[in-house]
Amino acid sequence: MGGWFAHPIFKNGDYPEVMKTRIRDRSLAAGLNKSRLPEFTESEKKIQSTFDFFGFNHYTTVLAYNLNYAAAVSSFDADRGVASITDRSWPDSGSFWLKMTPFGFRRILNWLKEEYNNPLIYVTENGVSRRGDPELNDTDRIYYLRSYINEALKAVRDKVDLRGYTVWSIMDNFEWATGFAERFGVHFVNRSDPSLPRIPKASAKVYASIVRCNGFPDPAQGPHPCLQQPEDAGPTASPVKSEVPFLGLMLGTAEAQTALYVLFALVLLGVCSVAFLLYKYCKRSKQGTTQPGHHGLSQISSF
Repeated sequence: MGGWFAHPIFKNGDYPEVMKTRIRDRSLAAGLNKSRLPEFTESEKKIQSTFDFFGFNHYTTVLAYNLNYAAAVSSFDADRGVASITDRSWPDSGSFWLKMTPFGFRRILNWLKEEYNNPLIYVTENGVSRRGDPELNDTDRIYYLRSYINEALKAVRDKVDLRGYTVWSIMDNFEWATGFAERFGVHFVNRSDPSLPRIPKASAKVYASIVRCNGFPDPAQGPHPCLQQPEDAGPTASPVKSEVPFLGLMLGTAEAQTALYVLFALVLLGVCSVAFLLYKYCKRSKQGTTQPGHHGLSQISSF
Protein backbone atom coordinates (compact mmCIF):
# COMPACT_ATOMS: atom_id res chain seq x y z
CA MET A 1 0.00 0.00 0.00
CA GLY A 2 2.87 2.34 0.79
CA GLY A 3 4.35 1.92 -2.70
CA TRP A 4 0.97 2.23 -4.37
CA PHE A 5 0.07 5.60 -2.82
CA ALA A 6 3.36 7.01 -1.58
CA HIS A 7 5.60 6.23 -4.57
CA PRO A 8 4.00 8.80 -6.93
CA ILE A 9 4.21 11.56 -4.31
CA PHE A 10 7.45 10.80 -2.52
CA LYS A 11 9.44 9.18 -5.32
CA ASN A 12 9.01 9.96 -9.02
CA GLY A 13 5.40 10.86 -9.83
CA ASP A 14 4.54 7.34 -10.98
CA TYR A 15 3.70 3.88 -9.68
CA PRO A 16 6.58 1.50 -8.78
CA GLU A 17 8.03 -0.36 -11.77
CA VAL A 18 7.34 -3.76 -10.22
CA MET A 19 3.67 -2.82 -9.87
CA LYS A 20 3.33 -1.60 -13.44
CA THR A 21 5.16 -4.63 -14.87
CA ARG A 22 3.22 -7.21 -12.88
CA ILE A 23 -0.23 -5.80 -13.61
CA ARG A 24 0.60 -5.31 -17.31
CA ASP A 25 1.79 -8.91 -17.65
CA ARG A 26 -1.28 -10.29 -15.87
CA SER A 27 -3.58 -8.09 -17.96
CA LEU A 28 -2.07 -9.33 -21.24
CA ALA A 29 -2.18 -12.94 -20.04
CA ALA A 30 -5.90 -12.49 -19.31
CA GLY A 31 -6.51 -11.46 -22.93
CA LEU A 32 -6.61 -7.69 -22.54
CA ASN A 33 -4.78 -5.47 -24.99
CA LYS A 34 -3.33 -3.19 -22.32
CA SER A 35 -2.71 -2.98 -18.60
CA ARG A 36 -5.63 -2.56 -16.21
CA LEU A 37 -3.50 -0.11 -14.24
CA PRO A 38 -4.16 3.48 -15.36
CA GLU A 39 -1.15 5.53 -16.46
CA PHE A 40 -0.19 8.91 -15.10
CA THR A 41 -0.23 11.75 -17.61
CA GLU A 42 2.70 14.13 -17.72
CA SER A 43 0.56 16.71 -15.99
CA GLU A 44 -0.43 14.25 -13.25
CA LYS A 45 3.21 13.32 -12.64
CA LYS A 46 3.68 16.79 -11.20
CA ILE A 47 2.26 15.30 -8.01
CA GLN A 48 5.86 14.33 -7.22
CA SER A 49 7.21 16.10 -4.10
CA THR A 50 3.87 17.75 -3.30
CA PHE A 51 4.01 16.88 0.39
CA ASP A 52 4.71 18.51 3.73
CA PHE A 53 5.30 15.33 5.70
CA PHE A 54 4.65 11.59 5.63
CA GLY A 55 1.61 10.75 7.79
CA PHE A 56 1.96 7.12 8.83
CA ASN A 57 -0.62 4.82 10.47
CA HIS A 58 0.89 1.61 11.84
CA TYR A 59 -0.50 -1.18 14.02
CA THR A 60 1.03 -4.55 13.24
CA THR A 61 3.38 -6.62 11.06
CA VAL A 62 2.79 -9.77 8.99
CA LEU A 63 4.96 -12.36 7.27
CA ALA A 64 4.59 -12.35 3.48
CA TYR A 65 5.26 -14.97 0.80
CA ASN A 66 4.76 -15.29 -2.96
CA LEU A 67 1.44 -16.66 -4.16
CA ASN A 68 0.75 -16.76 -7.88
CA TYR A 69 -2.88 -16.71 -8.96
CA ALA A 70 -4.27 -17.88 -12.30
CA ALA A 71 -4.23 -15.18 -14.97
CA ALA A 72 -8.02 -15.23 -15.18
CA VAL A 73 -8.32 -14.07 -11.55
CA SER A 74 -8.62 -10.29 -11.45
CA SER A 75 -8.28 -8.87 -7.94
CA PHE A 76 -6.04 -6.81 -5.70
CA ASP A 77 -4.57 -9.92 -4.05
CA ALA A 78 -3.98 -11.65 -7.40
CA ASP A 79 -2.25 -8.60 -8.86
CA ARG A 80 0.17 -8.20 -6.01
CA GLY A 81 0.84 -11.96 -5.86
CA VAL A 82 1.49 -11.98 -2.15
CA ALA A 83 -0.16 -13.73 0.77
CA SER A 84 0.44 -13.06 4.46
CA ILE A 85 0.49 -15.03 7.70
CA THR A 86 1.32 -14.32 11.32
CA ASP A 87 3.46 -16.12 13.84
CA ARG A 88 1.38 -17.97 16.44
CA SER A 89 3.77 -16.86 19.17
CA TRP A 90 2.93 -13.18 18.64
CA PRO A 91 0.58 -11.79 21.32
CA ASP A 92 -3.05 -11.36 20.26
CA SER A 93 -5.28 -8.31 20.59
CA GLY A 94 -9.00 -7.59 20.38
CA SER A 95 -8.76 -7.50 16.56
CA PHE A 96 -8.18 -10.66 14.53
CA TRP A 97 -5.77 -8.83 12.19
CA LEU A 98 -3.67 -7.14 14.88
CA LYS A 99 -0.77 -8.94 16.51
CA MET A 100 1.67 -7.20 18.84
CA THR A 101 4.88 -6.99 16.80
CA PRO A 102 6.94 -4.00 17.96
CA PHE A 103 10.05 -5.09 16.04
CA GLY A 104 8.27 -4.36 12.76
CA PHE A 105 7.72 -0.71 13.70
CA ARG A 106 11.42 0.14 13.62
CA ARG A 107 11.89 -1.81 10.40
CA ILE A 108 9.12 -0.07 8.49
CA LEU A 109 10.25 3.37 9.67
CA ASN A 110 13.75 2.62 8.40
CA TRP A 111 12.30 1.35 5.13
CA LEU A 112 10.44 4.63 4.65
CA LYS A 113 13.66 6.49 5.34
CA GLU A 114 15.62 4.53 2.74
CA GLU A 115 12.87 4.31 0.12
CA TYR A 116 11.72 7.93 0.18
CA ASN A 117 14.91 9.81 1.02
CA ASN A 118 14.20 10.22 4.73
CA PRO A 119 11.02 12.36 4.68
CA LEU A 120 9.73 14.12 7.76
CA ILE A 121 7.43 11.53 9.40
CA TYR A 122 4.54 11.86 11.83
CA VAL A 123 3.03 8.65 13.20
CA THR A 124 -0.63 9.60 13.09
CA GLU A 125 -2.07 6.34 14.49
CA ASN A 126 -0.60 3.54 16.60
CA GLY A 127 -2.43 1.44 19.15
CA VAL A 128 -3.98 -1.87 20.14
CA SER A 129 -7.53 -3.09 20.77
CA ARG A 130 -9.32 -5.09 23.43
CA ARG A 131 -12.59 -7.03 23.52
CA GLY A 132 -14.77 -8.43 26.27
CA ASP A 133 -15.64 -6.83 29.58
CA PRO A 134 -14.07 -3.40 30.19
CA GLU A 135 -10.79 -3.61 32.07
CA LEU A 136 -9.13 -0.46 33.41
CA ASN A 137 -5.90 -2.26 34.25
CA ASP A 138 -4.94 -2.77 30.59
CA THR A 139 -1.46 -4.20 31.03
CA ASP A 140 -1.40 -5.53 27.46
CA ARG A 141 -1.86 -2.01 26.07
CA ILE A 142 0.86 -0.73 28.39
CA TYR A 143 3.20 -3.38 26.98
CA TYR A 144 2.22 -2.41 23.44
CA LEU A 145 2.75 1.32 23.92
CA ARG A 146 6.06 0.97 25.74
CA SER A 147 7.38 -1.53 23.21
CA TYR A 148 6.30 0.35 20.10
CA ILE A 149 7.42 3.76 21.35
CA ASN A 150 10.76 2.25 22.31
CA GLU A 151 11.14 0.93 18.76
CA ALA A 152 10.28 4.40 17.47
CA LEU A 153 13.07 5.78 19.67
CA LYS A 154 15.48 3.25 18.15
CA ALA A 155 14.41 4.43 14.70
CA VAL A 156 15.19 8.02 15.69
CA ARG A 157 18.66 6.87 16.67
CA ASP A 158 18.86 5.23 13.25
CA LYS A 159 18.51 8.80 11.87
CA VAL A 160 14.86 8.41 10.82
CA ASP A 161 13.36 11.91 10.73
CA LEU A 162 10.48 11.04 13.05
CA ARG A 163 8.96 14.24 14.44
CA GLY A 164 5.82 13.12 16.23
CA TYR A 165 3.77 10.20 17.53
CA THR A 166 0.03 9.92 18.23
CA VAL A 167 -1.55 7.01 20.05
CA TRP A 168 -4.84 5.59 18.77
CA SER A 169 -6.89 6.43 20.53
CA ILE A 170 -7.57 8.84 23.36
CA MET A 171 -10.85 7.06 24.16
CA ASP A 172 -12.96 4.09 23.11
CA ASN A 173 -15.03 4.92 20.05
CA PHE A 174 -16.92 3.50 17.08
CA GLU A 175 -14.54 1.23 15.14
CA TRP A 176 -15.97 0.77 11.65
CA ALA A 177 -17.77 -2.56 11.12
CA THR A 178 -16.97 -3.80 14.65
CA GLY A 179 -18.78 -0.88 16.27
CA PHE A 180 -18.02 -0.54 19.98
CA ALA A 181 -16.87 -4.17 20.38
CA GLU A 182 -13.18 -3.38 19.81
CA ARG A 183 -11.83 -0.74 22.18
CA PHE A 184 -8.60 1.08 21.28
CA GLY A 185 -8.87 3.91 23.82
CA VAL A 186 -6.65 4.73 26.77
CA HIS A 187 -9.86 6.09 28.34
CA PHE A 188 -12.93 3.94 28.90
CA VAL A 189 -16.27 5.52 27.88
CA ASN A 190 -19.16 4.41 30.08
CA ARG A 191 -21.97 4.28 27.52
CA SER A 192 -24.53 3.12 30.09
CA ASP A 193 -24.33 6.61 31.62
CA PRO A 194 -26.13 9.30 29.58
CA SER A 195 -23.32 11.77 30.40
CA LEU A 196 -20.74 9.38 28.85
CA PRO A 197 -17.99 9.85 31.46
CA ARG A 198 -14.41 9.18 30.32
CA ILE A 199 -12.50 7.02 32.79
CA PRO A 200 -8.70 6.80 32.42
CA LYS A 201 -7.25 3.33 32.13
CA ALA A 202 -3.82 2.42 33.52
CA SER A 203 -2.37 2.93 30.03
CA ALA A 204 -3.49 6.59 30.09
CA LYS A 205 -1.24 7.30 33.07
CA VAL A 206 1.66 5.41 31.54
CA TYR A 207 1.31 7.27 28.24
CA ALA A 208 1.03 10.60 30.09
CA SER A 209 4.25 9.74 31.91
CA ILE A 210 6.04 8.99 28.62
CA VAL A 211 4.82 12.29 27.18
CA ARG A 212 5.90 14.29 30.23
CA CYS A 213 9.31 12.67 30.29
CA ASN A 214 9.64 12.69 26.50
CA GLY A 215 10.79 9.10 26.67
CA PHE A 216 11.93 6.58 29.24
CA PRO A 217 14.07 7.92 32.14
CA ASP A 218 16.99 5.72 33.08
CA PRO A 219 16.15 3.98 36.41
CA ALA A 220 19.87 3.77 37.18
CA GLN A 221 19.94 7.55 37.57
CA GLY A 222 17.26 7.58 40.26
CA PRO A 223 13.73 8.98 40.20
CA HIS A 224 13.37 11.56 37.46
CA PRO A 225 11.43 14.77 38.32
CA CYS A 226 8.98 14.11 35.49
CA LEU A 227 7.84 10.91 37.22
CA GLN A 228 7.07 12.73 40.46
CA GLN A 229 4.35 14.93 38.99
CA PRO A 230 0.83 14.16 40.30
CA GLU A 231 -1.23 11.74 38.30
CA ASP A 232 -4.69 12.59 39.61
CA ALA A 233 -6.67 12.02 36.43
CA GLY A 234 -10.18 10.91 37.24
CA PRO A 235 -13.52 10.49 35.52
CA THR A 236 -14.54 13.53 33.54
CA ALA A 237 -17.97 14.49 32.34
CA SER A 238 -18.75 14.82 28.69
CA PRO A 239 -17.59 18.20 27.37
CA VAL A 240 -20.85 18.51 25.43
CA LYS A 241 -23.51 20.14 27.62
CA SER A 242 -26.56 19.77 25.42
CA GLU A 243 -29.95 20.99 26.66
CA VAL A 244 -33.44 20.21 25.41
CA PRO A 245 -36.77 21.99 26.00
CA PHE A 246 -39.18 20.12 28.27
CA LEU A 247 -42.55 21.59 29.36
CA GLY A 248 -41.24 25.11 29.02
CA LEU A 249 -37.95 24.35 30.82
CA MET A 250 -34.45 23.88 29.44
CA LEU A 251 -33.04 20.69 30.90
CA GLY A 252 -29.94 18.62 30.32
CA THR A 253 -30.43 15.37 28.42
CA ALA A 254 -30.16 13.25 31.58
CA GLU A 255 -32.59 15.47 33.52
CA ALA A 256 -35.02 15.56 30.60
CA GLN A 257 -34.92 11.78 30.33
CA THR A 258 -35.62 11.42 34.06
CA ALA A 259 -38.45 13.95 33.86
CA LEU A 260 -39.96 12.07 30.93
CA TYR A 261 -39.91 8.83 32.92
CA VAL A 262 -41.58 10.56 35.91
CA LEU A 263 -44.21 12.12 33.65
CA PHE A 264 -44.93 8.77 32.03
CA ALA A 265 -45.25 7.14 35.47
CA LEU A 266 -47.68 9.85 36.63
CA VAL A 267 -49.80 9.49 33.48
CA LEU A 268 -49.86 5.72 33.92
CA LEU A 269 -50.85 6.13 37.57
CA GLY A 270 -53.61 8.55 36.57
CA VAL A 271 -54.98 6.17 33.95
CA CYS A 272 -54.96 3.30 36.44
CA SER A 273 -56.72 5.47 39.05
CA VAL A 274 -59.45 6.50 36.60
CA ALA A 275 -59.92 2.89 35.53
CA PHE A 276 -60.21 1.79 39.16
CA LEU A 277 -62.74 4.50 39.99
CA LEU A 278 -64.75 3.67 36.87
CA TYR A 279 -64.78 0.01 37.86
CA LYS A 280 -65.99 0.84 41.39
CA TYR A 281 -68.70 3.15 40.00
CA CYS A 282 -69.99 0.51 37.58
CA LYS A 283 -70.02 -2.10 40.32
CA ARG A 284 -72.00 0.12 42.68
CA SER A 285 -74.45 1.04 39.92
CA LYS A 286 -75.05 -2.62 39.16
CA GLN A 287 -75.67 -3.39 42.83
CA GLY A 288 -78.17 -0.50 43.04
CA THR A 289 -80.28 -1.77 40.10
CA THR A 290 -80.40 -5.39 41.27
CA GLN A 291 -81.19 -4.78 44.96
CA PRO A 292 -85.09 -4.32 44.61
CA GLY A 293 -85.39 -7.56 42.77
CA HIS A 294 -83.84 -9.41 45.68
CA HIS A 295 -86.43 -7.98 48.13
CA GLY A 296 -89.32 -9.04 45.89
CA LEU A 297 -88.08 -12.58 45.68
CA SER A 298 -87.64 -12.70 49.42
CA GLN A 299 -91.29 -11.66 50.07
CA ILE A 300 -92.67 -14.25 47.63
CA SER A 301 -90.57 -16.96 49.16
CA SER A 302 -91.78 -16.20 52.66
CA PHE A 303 -95.39 -16.27 51.53
